[in-house]
Amino acid sequence: MRTVALDFPKSILIETCSLCQGQCIFCPYKDIRRGQKTDYLDEKVIIKLLSEMKNYDVKRISLFNNNEPLMDSRIYKFVKMTSTVLPHVEITLSTNGILLDEKVINRLYENGLTSFYISIPTLNREDYKKIMGFELERVLEQIKKFYNTEQASMLRIAVPKARSYDELAFKNEFRKNGIKVAPWNIEYVESWNLDKEKLDKYFEYGGTAELCDRPMDQAVILANGNMTICCRDWHEEVILGNVKENSIYDIWHSEKYKIIQKLIGSCNYDDISICKGCTMTLQRKQS
Repeated sequence: MRTVALDFPKSILIETCSLCQGQCIFCPYKDIRRGQKTDYLDEKVIIKLLSEMKNYDVKRISLFNNNEPLMDSRIYKFVKMTSTVLPHVEITLSTNGILLDEKVINRLYENGLTSFYISIPTLNREDYKKIMGFELERVLEQIKKFYNTEQASMLRIAVPKARSYDELAFKNEFRKNGIKVAPWNIEYVESWNLDKEKLDKYFEYGGTAELCDRPMDQAVILANGNMTICCRDWHEEVILGNVKENSIYDIWHSEKYKIIQKLIGSCNYDDISICKGCTMTLQRKQS
C-alpha cells in the first residue's frame, strides 16, 4: 500500500458523458443518477487534459467511470485522440454489453483501444438475465466472433462475481479462446439504496484484504468536470475541484486533497465520509 501520494496520478478516469441505460442490480446508477441532468465533458476540456498528461508518467487512462461509454457517440474519436497523444498509455473502456456488436469492437480496436472490459457476472443464463436485465446470448454471440483473433487481445471479461460464477466455465468459454477474465467483488454502501435482499441472493459482495490506496495514484474526473477521490462517490460527497477551471496537477496538490491523502496514508478511513461506509473498510475492521 502507498502511504505517500505520487506527484501526479498514474491512472486517470475520465467520464466523457453521464449516461447509462443499464439495469444491473449491483449498480446504483438507476437509483441515483438516472433522471438527473445529462452531462457531456466538452471536447476542448478533454484535449486540455490529454495535453497536460503528456508531461507526466501516466500509465492508464480509462475513458469511463460510472456510465456506459458507448452511449457517447464521440467515444471513438476520444479513443483515437488519446492513443495519438499518449501512444504508450493503456486506454480502457468498460461496457454492460447492451450496445455491443461487431462494428463497435472493430472500430474501438482500429482507433487504438487497448483494453475493453465487458461485464459478465455469470454464465448461468437465468441468473445473468436477472442480474443484468437482458439475455446472455445477446452479448456472447458478439464476443464469439472474436475468439482467437487479434481483437481478442483487447477484450476483457469483467466479472462482478455472482454466487453462480464458475471459474472453470469462464476458463473454457473465454480464456481458452484468447480473452482474459478479470473477477472482482462488488461493493455495497447503504446510501446507494440498492436492494440488499437481491444482492444477498446473487452476490457475495464485499471488499478485499488489501488496504485501499487509490487516491494516492488515481484521479477520477466526472462528466461535469468535478474531480473526486473515488470512482464510487455516487453522491459526489468529496469534490476536490473542477478540471474546467484548474489543472489536474493543481487539484491533486490542493490542500484539501493533501489532507485526505494523509488520512489514507495513515489508514484513518473513518475520517473521510466517502470511505467510512465502504464495505472494504467494514471488512477490514472485522478481519
